[in-house]
Amino acid sequence: METFKSVFRFYINSSIHVALAICALVQVTFMKYQLFDGYTLLTFIFFGAITAYNFVKYSKVSKLYHKRLTRSMKSISVLTIISGLLFVYYAAFKIPINTLLSMVPFIVLTVLYVMPVFPNKKNLRSLAGVKIFIIGVAWSGITVLVPLVHSGKVLDLDFFIEMIQRFLFIVVMMLPFEVRDLQYDAEALETIPQKIGVTKTKVFGSVLLVIFLVLIALKGQLISSIEILSTILVTTISLFFLWGTEKKQSEYYCSFYVESIPILWLVILIILQDLLS
Repeated sequence: METFKSVFRFYINSSIHVALAICALVQVTFMKYQLFDGYTLLTFIFFGAITAYNFVKYSKVSKLYHKRLTRSMKSISVLTIISGLLFVYYAAFKIPINTLLSMVPFIVLTVLYVMPVFPNKKNLRSLAGVKIFIIGVAWSGITVLVPLVHSGKVLDLDFFIEMIQRFLFIVVMMLPFEVRDLQYDAEALETIPQKIGVTKTKVFGSVLLVIFLVLIALKGQLISSIEILSTILVTTISLFFLWGTEKKQSEYYCSFYVESIPILWLVILIILQDLLS
């Protein structure tokens, strides 16, 4: 049992789970547009996500995680180095230049999120009120724009609607993390729960999810019974976890269960396509 707990803790803390969640959203985009990549881009993004997330989390290990991660930091460092090398290998030999260029803005965002390049040695993460919106832009770009550029798709109105939907979805997924971190975040960060309270944060997230759902009606070629049903189901699941969020929550409520929602979205799409196609 202790071995299982250690493996599971490493799986979460090493960012493997969040990398799988990002890859699930990439695959959701591929399925919506009926594209097939042969898993080259998925593998590239998987290694890149592990490298980026561990860079962000452990470039300066916070008091929140320090005690819990000390014993496993060496293993996480090894995984991060291997992932980084594989990411560079794929970038050099497997991924087209246009795909790489489409990723540049989001790689720059990741670097600026951590590196103190602004006045008073600030980074994007320390700027008041912008943290989850930066993550929303990065995730939506990586999981919608990059796969479509990689596949040579025309960026039409459906693309822009999908980008907006994905951005709203990611922002809502980040709200439980902001509620969880209320007791740790400095007041200067001015996170949404700090500004409006936990209950109003849940209402705010619910409004975003309603917009996320309603935007389906504006789509042209992408709209289908599978698109409508899958969006309704993922909206319902997201609402459930949003309203189940509390200041004091189980250790893995956010880092496992909330971050599993993109994976559930992919599973829902696969099941609906098998049933309705």
